[in-house]
Amino acid sequence: MPNVTRRTFLKRLLWSSAIVGAGGVAYPTLIEPRFPHVRRIPLVIQGLPTAFDGLTIAHLTDLHRSRLVSSEYLSECIATANALAPDLMVFTGDYLTVGNHLSHHHPHITRLIEFLFKETSPPAEMVHECAQCMSQSRAKYGVFASLGNHDNWYDGDAAAKVIESVGIPVLRNDSLTVRINGEPLTIVGLGDLWTDGVDVARAFRNVDSPFSLVLMHNPDSFEDWSQPGSHLILAGHTHGGQVDIPFYGPPYVPSQYGQKYAHGLFVRGDTQMYVNRGVGLIAPPVRFNCPPEIALLRLQKA
Repeated sequence: MPNVTRRTFLKRLLWSSAIVGAGGVAYPTLIEPRFPHVRRIPLVIQGLPTAFDGLTIAHLTDLHRSRLVSSEYLSECIATANALAPDLMVFTGDYLTVGNHLSHHHPHITRLIEFLFKETSPPAEMVHECAQCMSQSRAKYGVFASLGNHDNWYDGDAAAKVIESVGIPVLRNDSLTVRINGEPLTIVGLGDLWTDGVDVARAFRNVDSPFSLVLMHNPDSFEDWSQPGSHLILAGHTHGGQVDIPFYGPPYVPSQYGQKYAHGLFVRGDTQMYVNRGVGLIAPPVRFNCPPEIALLRLQKA
């Protein structure tokens, strides 16, 4: 091995540290947020009608079209979901980012984030661009959506109108039915917990089947879930915390229950809820150990 002078060693160490440091910044800001993971999830459902056995549902949430999340990226995410050839595709809210409604718990940090990442496009433009991306969605039995808090902070009625203009029904404390293999499947969309209010009684008022697919932006409502039946709830909102520290978890989750509903599958009685990490992100624009996600759920009869 050739001799290495102290000066050469220190120079190499400095360059190595700079490269590692740059990589440490580049990965969570430039790499991980740009490459969504497809997560395939088999779900055994009690009381699932035989007609729905093997049904696949592509779930995308928290698209957050903004200066941080481009239309090109969202189109790529939807193309990836289309390639899975799902029977149904659903979106569970937050189609744009409204920055001035960030957490009131940290006003100084909020003002700094707003200053650094202030949106340059008007909200109406972001909703239209996101809806155009969503219009590319393809699923055998249809595409459906609910709204999130950012959509309502902008204008829930306007956001719903734009999304419905591209052929995607938006359910807000309401339901509709599609027929799959001759069997009716009820899809229930709940209002956003923070902004619309979750009205389970109203949303289920026309539902008479024991199994429903439920679209719910904020997973906190699961804490008090008592609707009888064997339902599948799909939720988002949390982004998985965007940063997931090994052996600790996400330092911050926008939930009154902390990390409890940050991400993954949860069970209450015969009802299951899956919380998706989402494909977009909000400021600060970092994802670490918490990549964006496109979920493909396959229903199986118990």
